[in-house]
This record gives sequence, C-alpha cells and structure tokens, in this order.
Amino acid sequence: MFLIYKIVSYAIEILKILILLRIILSWIVPQSRNEFIELIYTVTEPILKPFRIMIPLGGARLDLSPILAYYVLGIVKYLIFRILSMIS
Repeated sequence: MFLIYKIVSYAIEILKILILLRIILSWIVPQSRNEFIELIYTVTEPILKPFRIMIPLGGARLDLSPILAYYVLGIVKYLIFRILSMIS
C-alpha cells in the first residue's frame, strides 16, 4: 500500500510542478517554443482542457484553468489517500 501511496504522490506532485512551469513559461516566453516547452504543454494540456471548457475565457486574457487544476489535483491526492487509508 505504501508503494501505491508514493507513486500517486510523486505523479501528482510532478503534474503540479509541470503546471507551475507552464504558468511561468507563459509569462516569460509566451510565443517561443522548443522541445522542452512543447513537452510541458503536451503533458499538461489534457489536464487543463476540461477546466477551460467549464470556464470559457471569452475575450479575457487571464486563464484560470491552471490554478483550478492545481487545486483539484491537491483534492484528488487527498481523496485517494483517504481511500487508501480506509482500505489498509
């Protein structure tokens, strides 16, 4: 059970870090792309897309989907750990 806990914990933390990197990169280099930036966008886009559908941007330039995804990942991690603790 501890191994599952660690794997889930690391996976969610890596996703949260990638989302933070995506936010920072969008501020620093919004138009330039290289393989590293493309990798970050490719990994994080499936996570952020549902939030963009739920909260359409319209004409706004502020994208709240990374912030919401970051917090939802934290909630998902907490719920998974609660379930794992009830099983063991």
